[in-house]
Amino acid sequence: MSARSLVSRFLSEEGGNFALVFGLTLPLLAGSAAVAVETSNVFRERAILQYAADASALASGKLLSQTRDQTELQNYARKFFYANIKGRMNADNTTLALSLVKSDEDIVKGVRVNVDYRYPTYLAPILKIYHFDMDIVSEISAGNRSIEVAIVIDNSGSMDSYTGGTSETRLEKATTAAKQLAAQLHSVGAMSTKADPVKISVVPFAASVNIGSGNRGETWMDMNGWSSIHHENIAWDASSKRGDSWGGFVETGGGYKGIKGYSQDETGTEVDWLTRWTLFDAIDVAWAGCVEMRPWPYNTTDDEPNDMVADTLYVPMFAPDEPNEKGSNEDDDYSNNYLDDYDRNSSSGAYTFGTYVSGEGYNYGNKSRQHDRQWWSMKYNSESAYSKLGTKKSRDYGYYGPNLMCTTTPITPLTTSLTTVDDAIDAMRAGGYTNVQAGIAWGWRTLSAAEPFTAGRGYDEYENDKYIIVLTDGNNTYPNQSTYNDSQYSAWGYEKDGRVFSGLTESMSLVEAMNAHTKTTCANIKAIQDADQEPAYTVFTIAYDVSDGSSVKDVLYDCASEGKNGKRYYYDVQGDAIAGAMQAIGTEISQLRLSK
Repeated sequence: MSARSLVSRFLSEEGGNFALVFGLTLPLLAGSAAVAVETSNVFRERAILQYAADASALASGKLLSQTRDQTELQNYARKFFYANIKGRMNADNTTLALSLVKSDEDIVKGVRVNVDYRYPTYLAPILKIYHFDMDIVSEISAGNRSIEVAIVIDNSGSMDSYTGGTSETRLEKATTAAKQLAAQLHSVGAMSTKADPVKISVVPFAASVNIGSGNRGETWMDMNGWSSIHHENIAWDASSKRGDSWGGFVETGGGYKGIKGYSQDETGTEVDWLTRWTLFDAIDVAWAGCVEMRPWPYNTTDDEPNDMVADTLYVPMFAPDEPNEKGSNEDDDYSNNYLDDYDRNSSSGAYTFGTYVSGEGYNYGNKSRQHDRQWWSMKYNSESAYSKLGTKKSRDYGYYGPNLMCTTTPITPLTTSLTTVDDAIDAMRAGGYTNVQAGIAWGWRTLSAAEPFTAGRGYDEYENDKYIIVLTDGNNTYPNQSTYNDSQYSAWGYEKDGRVFSGLTESMSLVEAMNAHTKTTCANIKAIQDADQEPAYTVFTIAYDVSDGSSVKDVLYDCASEGKNGKRYYYDVQGDAIAGAMQAIGTEISQLRLSK
């Protein structure tokens, strides 16, 4: 074999055996001072070309999620290619062509970039070789993996603010960008051979998350009042006057049961559990679908609900009727007063509104006794057809009532339907406070295979990736109230009960506590490994129109996953830039990889 043929073979080699081929060539060139220079130039220019070809193939391949036009893709590839070799080598002797890689079913799977380069040799005086032709190839195909994506979007009241100097609100721009992202992901999914390659869930959040009122009765809901927080604002045992149908009560250790036929002389028979569901039914108001944060540590985990560990069950939000202001010295700051406080007048058999009831905390001018009335369960008794209760029951509670702070539309579980996703995003409305942790936690729960939502693939399934995309425009917030409750009711209950501080070892503010729980939730998500022994979840976070110095920026940065290049998947954007951020995330998720 001649020196020329060996060198030519090396320069056109597409595999990885450069060293072997060049090793056979080298003895024929030994002794020439020009060999070292030529060898260095060959390796350098081939490496530059291969890197540039790979970069252009990857860049144009990512564009497949937006177009299949070969000319457009080729022009895009050329732009990247020549930008990468500019100033490093002579581009005059290079040509680039791009072709589409298709499956047997004529489905576009990727792109192939071919670069032809005529290398002018310096060895012409020695070997009579004036140039060599190099053929560089880079082919990429869409990663044949299935993806599950939770789109978690802040629906708090501030998302109704205009942004970017336009007449569009943050929520309008965010939802438009989210729909474009969903379409982008479905476009990439068309290149996969897996069944249901793209599944997307939608999780609106504000002060709480709505998991859907149709889930009442599910085994993972606390239907019997066994969770330690279920009776937090209900005092079944605090009053001897409970109304007609509830009779007495019995504490079982796990909850309370009513007693049928109760009297002082007869204990009667236990009947249904007395729960928040009892109160919803008593005033004929449907549960809207929001749930409270589980007690620590389960508020930060995806532990599957189990009635043997009652705190893992999900408790419906029930905002209690806050007390009336009955005297000038009582507090008028209770905002969620939707029933009049009342008591049974045993002498007349009628419900009346009293000024003083011995032992029942109805004294005028006493704020602590005023607060006691918040706990009364008898206010909600559905059997009463007396006095003013009927008119109170029939009125439109509006924003107030037992569903206070349940302001968002329900979660849309994982679905393969792009139309379903678009409809869920379009249905979003801004209102309420902000609980970023609730959004992240429920995004996680929509992707896991465990109850309550079970459409996610198991962690033992290979080549499946899970992504959580979280967008918020501001800090966690906890609604204040200058009463004995210390706050308005929320998914954390009242501040007076201190649940938001559970599990935290340091003294901190409400917002700091919410931030700490959010970070712990994110850490728990990112710690899970999949069957490929890689992180099962990738978390993208977007701070949208968030002011510098806001604590949520630190939270979102900490929550975001870290890419292989060390970059955090955290985006800090304003106005129209939200569209670019969503598109960049979609491109990252597309999972395009070099196949050759």
